Amino acid sequence: MNAINISNFRKEQNASLTKLESNKLIEVQRDILELIVTTSDYQQALDELCISAEGIVADALGSIMVFNDSSTALTVRSAPSLTSEAKQQLSGLVPGENSGSCGTAVFTKTPQFISDTSSDKQWNDHRGLAVDLNIHACWSVPIVNRKKEVIGSFALSSGEKRNPSKFQENLMYTAAYLASLVLQREADEKTLQNAAYYDHLTKLSNRLLFNIRLENAMARANRHKSSIALFYIDLDSFKQINDEFGHSVGDNVLAEIAQRMSIHVRREDLLARVGGDEFILLVEGQPDKIELKVIAEKIMQAFKEPIELDKGYINLSACIGISLYPKNSLSANQLITCADKAMYIAKSRKKDKIQFFAN
Repeated sequence: MNAINISNFRKEQNASLTKLESNKLIEVQRDILELIVTTSDYQQALDELCISAEGIVADALGSIMVFNDSSTALTVRSAPSLTSEAKQQLSGLVPGENSGSCGTAVFTKTPQFISDTSSDKQWNDHRGLAVDLNIHACWSVPIVNRKKEVIGSFALSSGEKRNPSKFQENLMYTAAYLASLVLQREADEKTLQNAAYYDHLTKLSNRLLFNIRLENAMARANRHKSSIALFYIDLDSFKQINDEFGHSVGDNVLAEIAQRMSIHVRREDLLARVGGDEFILLVEGQPDKIELKVIAEKIMQAFKEPIELDKGYINLSACIGISLYPKNSLSANQLITCADKAMYIAKSRKKDKIQFFAN
């Protein structure tokens, strides 16, 4: 059965269900749709979907698998009743013609209702897994997004050999459809967040997200009696690059420099692009000036190597101004201004391009 016809198949089967069975499906749909509308906790919605299905089908464990970032293998996104060890064993499944129920369902884009994993050929390569996890029957339906692309699977596994009833098949189709709605809503929200909080050119945080993170960092510093540092980073003579080579080349240079600086930034720190060729780094904790100077020098490593262009290479340099909270200011905006002023002092010098703000 082609994946794009799953919703039509589900509608056709609804006519053969009893009123009680139909009411159960309606209740599941209502509960999950309510979660989608009222919360942004999409993990909770997916977990509740698995739990709801388990409550309807006795001796069954629900799971939702989705593609990893590279779309090469499936990972367990939700399986609230499975142990962490079981989830680890299942994750990494590569879809194929004989990749168990879930891997085959995703690969063939068709539902797989396997009643006996010990004899079905689709489990030939995963027989040991079935034994380890006590999976004797496994039903799986592909999850399809609005572009008709298969993005994962919804499955119910059981410790006994059995075929699904018509009602249970309907439940599987309904659950896969609801999982698709949850995952699509999550993806849509992530897209909106990326547009609102991230710079499209460099993929770094933008000024809006940086300001939010800075306010939160200041609140944490107050609670823990610690300090934070801001690094205002400005490229030297960047306008000449735009004027001489064009803005498209300038954009490529900014993207390259952003990537290089990111390599030298600690995972817990935040690097943001806040202007044309201006960046800010937020460093939390309580580092002293010696540590901060080391961090600044590491950032400067991003400018050591020339940047390759279509018609040669260009050399870039930068200046860094550093301000400290709460030493230099208790205001977020003023703290940024202090770092900016320090940067301009560094820019006026020929050698030392790193400058701390002095009150």
